[in-house]
Amino acid sequence: MTEEQKEELWLKNKTRLLKESTEYQEALQQFKMKSGADWLLFAIPVVAGIVFMNTVGIKPEWLLWVCTVAVAVIVFAVCVFVKCLSITGRMPTEIERDIKKKYLESLKE
Repeated sequence: MTEEQKEELWLKNKTRLLKESTEYQEALQQFKMKSGADWLLFAIPVVAGIVFMNTVGIKPEWLLWVCTVAVAVIVFAVCVFVKCLSITGRMPTEIERDIKKKYLESLKE
């Protein structure tokens, strides 16, 4: 069996194999919005944008809006990064990689 055929089989069976993996499903659950702290992930960038807009004295209004959006996006990225740091256990991509490796090894046999 060639590598292309193995990869094609993996793509066909990927969804089923990942759904069957309890470790993968548990890792995905960690990324869901479960608590009020998770909802702050969206509130903090909005508040940061509003505070930025009210405190910075940029005269052209279009430039003020562009800068405010940029600040909100950067703050959101930082919040997502902090949330990722707080997640315990392995990441879903690592688990998927291991499942794929085991599946491809089973095809060799």
